[in-house]
Amino acid sequence: MPGFQWITPEAPPTDVVERLGVNDYLLAAVLWRRGWHEVTAVKDVLRPSYTDHLSDPFLFSNMRVAVDRVIKAIQSNERIVIHGDYDADGVTSTVLLTDALRRLGGQVDWYVPDRFTEGYGLHLETMEKLAAAGTTLLMTVDCGTSNTVEVARARALGIDVIILDHHQPPPERPDAIMINPVVPTETYPFRGFSSAGVAFTFLRALLQVTDNGRTLGHEKPRGWEKWFLDLAAISTVADLMPLRGENRVIVRHGLAVLRQTQRPGLRALLSRIGATGPAITEQTIGFHIAPRINAAGRLRHASTAVKLLLTADPIEAQQLVDELEQINSDRQRLTSAATDEAWEAVRDLADDPGHALFAPHWSPGVLGLVAGRLAEKVWKPVIVMTELDGQIVGSARSIIGVNIMSIMSQGKKYFARYGGHAGASGFTLNPGQREAFQAWFVETLRQTDLPKALRPLEIDADVRLSQINASAVTALDQLAPYGVEHPRPVILCRGVRCIEKSLVGADGQHLRIKAEQDGQRMTIIGFRHGVNQLLVSPGERFDAVVEPSWNTWNGRTDIQLRLIDLQSAS
Repeated sequence: MPGFQWITPEAPPTDVVERLGVNDYLLAAVLWRRGWHEVTAVKDVLRPSYTDHLSDPFLFSNMRVAVDRVIKAIQSNERIVIHGDYDADGVTSTVLLTDALRRLGGQVDWYVPDRFTEGYGLHLETMEKLAAAGTTLLMTVDCGTSNTVEVARARALGIDVIILDHHQPPPERPDAIMINPVVPTETYPFRGFSSAGVAFTFLRALLQVTDNGRTLGHEKPRGWEKWFLDLAAISTVADLMPLRGENRVIVRHGLAVLRQTQRPGLRALLSRIGATGPAITEQTIGFHIAPRINAAGRLRHASTAVKLLLTADPIEAQQLVDELEQINSDRQRLTSAATDEAWEAVRDLADDPGHALFAPHWSPGVLGLVAGRLAEKVWKPVIVMTELDGQIVGSARSIIGVNIMSIMSQGKKYFARYGGHAGASGFTLNPGQREAFQAWFVETLRQTDLPKALRPLEIDADVRLSQINASAVTALDQLAPYGVEHPRPVILCRGVRCIEKSLVGADGQHLRIKAEQDGQRMTIIGFRHGVNQLLVSPGERFDAVVEPSWNTWNGRTDIQLRLIDLQSAS
């Protein structure tokens, strides 16, 4: 595994605590390093307000016309269909709109395509089926932005289309009412929403116009929309959206809703994973809830997850959780096996600038996971492919500094179709092109100006070990929730002395160091850092980059310093 290039911070001003109006130096140093240099900005990040920090939903240029069309559909008893996607963002967006509009009196059905037989987005055959069933309003979530032809067909069949999405639009956009924050001409100030974030913003607008549903004959209490923040928070974390701006409001307040969710499906799921109360955090979403929701669409059909989140029956919820748990167990097994095989295939190819791998028995639903894990491990762009119904399908994952879509666009002749963004791509190859494509990919990377093999490690603060005390870690907790563009604080401690080291875990792959500095003794735990044990010896001093947090074991809670990297003392 490639090492890190440490990017150390400049020392903050000596009066940084007073300048930022906080009560702890370590917290102040982290805030300063991340660019929050004013008291008002610090308050915004530490205490994001639902009332003050969400923009007017009608700053979306098409919001009013979208709201008016939905109101007309509800009042006229039209058949509305919510068309989603099979990942966690698509599932939660589908559930959010379906549930909310039904409770406001709408005649609403939902549709999520099959990953294996249909693939992503809208399809002409689906438009025909929806029209035949009497649909007059189609609302797409987490898809639709690129479906110009399919939307045109829907319109020709008498279906109006509202697109609630967050994907990059093509030059030619569909003839639909589009609410998408990344459209270049869009006037809404925040552009980092997931699709469920867009759907939640639409719900806020709809309730404003209808006086909380009163004019629809289904009046709701003020603030009723907040009960949908659990879905929006799951979506935001699962889809790796930036934890800045309005997303901090959604996730922070969404976690509060999740801890007291009224959804039998989420209650059953939380019970199964053993998460309750304050222990339900963004990590609960990222490591437990989102993978299970995603597993349904990866291996079978996302309808299992949609039904789980929509059901009002606790018995059905338990049955669906049991089914989802089995699917997720299968997903873990398939992912682990394929990742091990992929690693064996590349471990001796250190000189290659990237890898394009194929195995006919790999499950199409786990290709992205395998590519992502391998790219992280080797710190190179990785493509993983398999065979599906006689076609070669694949997923690509990249690293910081390499735009995978820019690479892929240079090889359009190889693709029957492809799409994605800078960090990830999915594709289907033209017949007979696999081996030529694999060679082309590696050679193209070889001719590309790639970043250094060392991955950048942004360090938030450079402090003594004694400054990471209970008061400091408690103060750092105010920075939560963490996520993309807002990770856990990364702290450098220089010249720490090793008192004792040991390998722990069933196979000795974890490194535990008892460290001391200035009379302060603490334990540093390096998960999967056993290979680094030779870098430190008892009595020697070393520099360590760590993530401070809390660890509870056998009823006792202590500070835990998770090792990210270490080197001999500078």
